[in-house]
Amino acid sequence: MDTMDYSLPSQPSFPPHCVNAAWFTSSRVLMNAIPKREQQEVITELTGIWKQETKEEALLNLAAFKAKYQKRYPEAVRSLCEDEEHLLTFYAFPQVMHRSIRTTNAIESFFSNVRQRTDQIDAFTTETSCLTIVWAVMQDIRFPKIPVG
Repeated sequence: MDTMDYSLPSQPSFPPHCVNAAWFTSSRVLMNAIPKREQQEVITELTGIWKQETKEEALLNLAAFKAKYQKRYPEAVRSLCEDEEHLLTFYAFPQVMHRSIRTTNAIESFFSNVRQRTDQIDAFTTETSCLTIVWAVMQDIRFPKIPVG
């Protein structure tokens, strides 16, 4: 009979199943519906939403943004509304982590490093040689530490 305790050590409690949609990606999609001449103004206002100290302030700015642009760019506002819940997920975490959560896309950064190294090689002779290079690059990548408190 197994009497070992396999429970995980106590960890900080974070909201379950949080999804953080990247503001950059959402902004780029939203910008496709806005004429170039007005994009800088819209980007400034979007930045004002996610740079707020609290979620309540961000929601107020978001509501003002929607009210201002709903009639002129309904498709853009609809796109933003679809992601609204996920775009503000980072506010559920400690404030010291907000910048890292908003601005770090570890997956894209990781694959960018792998792609940068493998693009230098014209053709791999075997699957093993490809995997060896990818593994070596993966071992060399250092991710920035995210403060937790």
